[in-house]
Amino acid sequence: MLDLFTIFSKSGLVLWCFQGVGESFTSPVNALIKSVILQERGSLESFTHEALTLKYKLDNEFELVFVVAYQKFLKLSYVDKFLSDIQIEFRNKYKVSCIFIYFRLLVYVTVQSK
Repeated sequence: MLDLFTIFSKSGLVLWCFQGVGESFTSPVNALIKSVILQERGSLESFTHEALTLKYKLDNEFELVFVVAYQKFLKLSYVDKFLSDIQIEFRNKYKVSCIFIYFRLLVYVTVQSK
């Protein structure tokens, strides 16, 4: 059973989130961001924090992070395929929106730097 599934941008905007339990996942996700994503250790694809395993997939084209969290004692064989399938579906469904948002951010950054 999945405890958390979320999609967020590398800039910190949460695009979608599912929490299977009432527990807060702020600490494990922040630990993942600090220990793995900010240090560009993207080849790991799995991160353990206390009682949770967090598996993630990076989408570098649209600067997105897909994260699944579950209890570390569970052995879930479908998580890697789930993340890949969700990434493909999300990109296919929201590709135009992602390109538009990315373009607007690029323009904003360019204008702000002048």
